[in-house]
Amino acid sequence: MIHEKKEYQIQILIIALLALNVLLGVYIGFFKHDALRLETLKAGGTANMKMAEQLYNSPVYIQQQKTTLDQILSSMNQAATVPITGTTATQPTQLEAQPTVDPTVAQ
Repeated sequence: MIHEKKEYQIQILIIALLALNVLLGVYIGFFKHDALRLETLKAGGTANMKMAEQLYNSPVYIQQQKTTLDQILSSMNQAATVPITGTTATQPTQLEAQPTVDPTVAQ
């Protein structure tokens, strides 16, 4: 009796997981299609989207992006390793005394 109940619970769990999997698949498929449509609109249409895809898949573009990212990461790493030695805060300079003008005095 206990064994049959356990099998029944496992079957229900498997069915629930399969149903959830199908629902998530439909959900992701719908939003992926919607996201692609939105990106196509951002690019200015299907023809422009195809050109953008060619650009993103171009080896030259990929190399340029890699170079840029490497430069950014190396500059960030250098900034993180440079020790900060003492502060060189300067005292604010006083402005020279400006003559005051009395607005009630006519010129």
